[in-house]
Amino acid sequence: MNYDKFFSRTADNVAKDLLGRILVVRSPEGTVIGRVTETGAYDGGEETDSRKGMKYIPGTLFLMGYRGSNLFNISTDRKGHPSCVEVREIEIDDRKIKGSGRVSTALGVTSDLDGLVLGEKVQIIGESVGPLRIRRRKGEADNCLGYYSIK
Repeated sequence: MNYDKFFSRTADNVAKDLLGRILVVRSPEGTVIGRVTETGAYDGGEETDSRKGMKYIPGTLFLMGYRGSNLFNISTDRKGHPSCVEVREIEIDDRKIKGSGRVSTALGVTSDLDGLVLGEKVQIIGESVGPLRIRRRKGEADNCLGYYSIK
């Protein structure tokens, strides 16, 4: 996958296109694989220290600290523009992992990976479920474009 091209699109397009794809995380402890089943798309909004990672180059891990967790996000659109996709739910071995902080924990993604460009350590493979299998809900944050999940 060409991560630069894939993530250099609007957050809502990337959020929908990630559904059904596989996250692969490699570490010295082994490889963990999870299927993306829910995402959130974010763009703009109030600029805070916790949102700085939204401006990373597209395809970069942005692990937003929140209440002791590292929320699993990937920057989108273009460098310097606040835009990202949150991976809100994955499936590992038919078990649903809900919440982007729990997603990071289940995948073994720690804060030291913040700012890592997707590639060898963290990859996305496979195909999207396609537009007919996607459900959208209204987002809660001031900069949330919506939450997307598999029907």
